[in-house]
This record gives sequence, structure tokens and C-alpha cells, in this order.
Amino acid sequence: MRFNRDDPSTWGFFSPLIIAHDVGRCRDRSTAVVGGNCPVGPPLLGISELEELPQGLFGSARASALAAVDRRHNHNALIIADLSNDPTYAEVLRETFGSRVIGLQISRHGDGMNFERRPVGTALMLIYTVGRSHLLELLHSELQSDLVRMVDDANSRRAYEQLMNLETEIRDSGIIYKCLPGQHDDLGISCAMLAWAARHPHLRDWMGVFAPRWTSPPQRFGWGAFT
Repeated sequence: MRFNRDDPSTWGFFSPLIIAHDVGRCRDRSTAVVGGNCPVGPPLLGISELEELPQGLFGSARASALAAVDRRHNHNALIIADLSNDPTYAEVLRETFGSRVIGLQISRHGDGMNFERRPVGTALMLIYTVGRSHLLELLHSELQSDLVRMVDDANSRRAYEQLMNLETEIRDSGIIYKCLPGQHDDLGISCAMLAWAARHPHLRDWMGVFAPRWTSPPQRFGWGAFT
């Protein structure tokens, strides 16, 4: 299959392969969004798979559902996991995925550069603090710059709708993005987590903790009206 910059399924592999895992609360779904950087040509971000995990999963059951996605990609992905609502979940993820996990603490503020080495079992896990608005602004910027390619399916369209439905509020500290009552942003924020990880200056350092085997994943996507 000839390389097509607008179709991640022709890229051969991601550089590197990343799974962004947003952890839902009791009434929300957790997610697994798969993608990464294009291995050749311009610095494109590809998103090949978006999945909402079954509701009502916690702890090891939730990690097992995430592991099923990871198996489809030969246990070859860097896992970016939201630990904001359940810090103890880090231990389950470490047991399931080993050193491949980078934790996120999503808060009101932070540029995603500050981190701590948190004890998890007998090891240490890197946990980064990043503002929710910073994540969404980063994804918005990537889309405006025409640097994102996403598979066209029901879940990608759902992610787009979630992002479009966010309510913005301008404060002295900057723009705040709020999810309206009864709506969700799980897939949308997971895409933002993936974009954050794929563009992070520490990415190559993270990849140094394990030896990936660079596997292949499977259109172009825009966010023109989002402000």
C-alpha cells in the first residue's frame, strides 16, 4: 500500500505507538484512544482507533479492558493514563503494563512539564501535572495547523461532537472549557492527551524505558469551528 499522508492506515507504524487512557468516573466511560506520530514526512499526528470501554469497570477489570486493546497492537504501546480521580489505579496499571505507563494528573493549571516520580509498588512512575485547558488548546492548535489525521468512524465523530459541545468561559487565568450537564468529553479529552504525549519533549526519554517493536495501526479530520 502506497504511503498517503492523509490516511494513517498507510503509514506502516506510528513513531511511537501511544494509547491515551482517560479514566471515567462512576457515570462516565473510560477510553482507549490509539495513535501517534507519522514516521516519515511532516510532523503529523495520526489517530487510528477510539474506543469507549464498558461502563462500571474499576481497578483490574478496567485495566483488563485496556489490555485487550493493547493486545491488538502486540503489547507495543506507550500508555498515557489519567490518574486524576483514582491515584491507586497506578498500581494496577503498573502490574498490567509494567514500565510502559506515564501518568497524568489533569488539573486547572499546568503546562504538562512538571512531574514527580511517584512510588508505585516497588518501582517509580512518572506523573505529570497538566491543565485541562492546556490539553484542549494544544489539540486545537494542532488541528488548526492541519497536523492531525483521524480515522473516520462513529467514535471519531463522537469525539468531534464532544469537543464542539464544550462551553467556553473566559477568565483572568485564561479560557476554561466546560462540559455541559448530561454531556461527556471522554473521547475528546483522550485525543487531547494523545496529542500532548506525541508532541512532548520528554517522549524519547519515555520510550527509553522499553524497547518497542514498531507495529502498524489502521482521513483527515478537522476542528475548524472550535474556539
